[in-house]
Amino acid sequence: MARSLRSRVLWLVAFSLLSVWLLLALWLHNTVKQHLGTALDQRLAASARMVASMANASAPALSAKPELQAVVNSGLFCQVMNLRGEILARSGGAPSAHLASSQDGFTERSLAGERWRVYTVSQGQVRVATAEPMAVRESLLATLAWALLVGLLLALLGAWLAVRWAVSRGLAPLDTVRKEFESRPVQAASATPSAAGITELVPLVAALDRWADQARQALLRERRLTDDLAHELRTPLAALKTQLQVARLKLPSDAPAMAALTAAENASSRMADNLQQLLALARLDGVPQSCPRPVQEVIDDSLAQLAGHPQRAAVQRDDVTCAGMELASPSLASLALRNLLENALRYTPPGEPVWIRVVADASGLHIHVEDKGPGITADAEALCTRGHRGDRGQTGLGLAIVASVMARSGGQLALENRAGAGLRATLSWPLTGSA
Repeated sequence: MARSLRSRVLWLVAFSLLSVWLLLALWLHNTVKQHLGTALDQRLAASARMVASMANASAPALSAKPELQAVVNSGLFCQVMNLRGEILARSGGAPSAHLASSQDGFTERSLAGERWRVYTVSQGQVRVATAEPMAVRESLLATLAWALLVGLLLALLGAWLAVRWAVSRGLAPLDTVRKEFESRPVQAASATPSAAGITELVPLVAALDRWADQARQALLRERRLTDDLAHELRTPLAALKTQLQVARLKLPSDAPAMAALTAAENASSRMADNLQQLLALARLDGVPQSCPRPVQEVIDDSLAQLAGHPQRAAVQRDDVTCAGMELASPSLASLALRNLLENALRYTPPGEPVWIRVVADASGLHIHVEDKGPGITADAEALCTRGHRGDRGQTGLGLAIVASVMARSGGQLALENRAGAGLRATLSWPLTGSA
């Protein structure tokens, strides 16, 4: 599956940012946890030393000392004991069981189903133990972890948006170059101006220019060959048709060879017509783009090219509603419409009309060519393929030309059988100011 360069770069950057973010989050979490634990332990030890410095084993009202109340207000709990292990005083809410350990320093104890972080210090005739529930520490760490996580996520989002904007800005010249190549005519030989000064794009544009030049030269050679072949074939075909006509005139109408001569003459006419269609299809890329023209003028031009057709008078038009509307590619539209009209006149019974109807709606501009011929029995897409043989043995060059013309002009061709009898061929363009 193809993936854009922008998406590829963004995914790589996203993976890199996420990896860096995870490593940074782990490092910050461990660092904060370590520093916070150290700070809380220092507060626990400082509180124990403060109480121990003020305690006196013989003091009868040690529990009333303000130092104990200060410890309670800080969220810690305190016990004061003599060296025999008798509890002399304790702060409100402190466990009744002994908090102090046999050795001075930090310990973790479990009392009444709750874990405690305890610091014990001996000074003089007293031993002081300050404690803090581990649940309090863990709650504080969790709060800090969530705050850290949210901050990092916001930073990651900001970095992602900044990188996305930077990548879009950095790759913008590629889009510009692409649009300039798409809009540049095949005949153009100059390099894309937007690539100037961009080191990475200069060799790419140069390679594309070389490829375009090779394609242009090949197209010119093909056109020259096609023109030469056309001139070489036209003359013998015209001579063959003339000789067949002369031979038919010299023979009596009831001669046995008359039918064969007539068939040969018709075959030469079809060959000449197919040759003209092939030339039109081969030269399609060389049709110049002209200025927009009104739809009615394009229809007038198509009908003028059918002035010599024996059934030209059968063509009727209904294009009043398209007054003021324009076609952006009038030469291509005229070529497509003429081929549809020739096809319709070929299969329409004598005396039956061929209608040109123009409709404009929300979906676009539509030119319908309607006849009362036999319609189509094959797949419509197949009929628009070069070389397809229809029910009457005719190759589908005319419809292939129309389909190619419409694709180049930004429109499309649709074929459908009419109710009753006949075919409706529709040329459609989107409404973009000029169709």
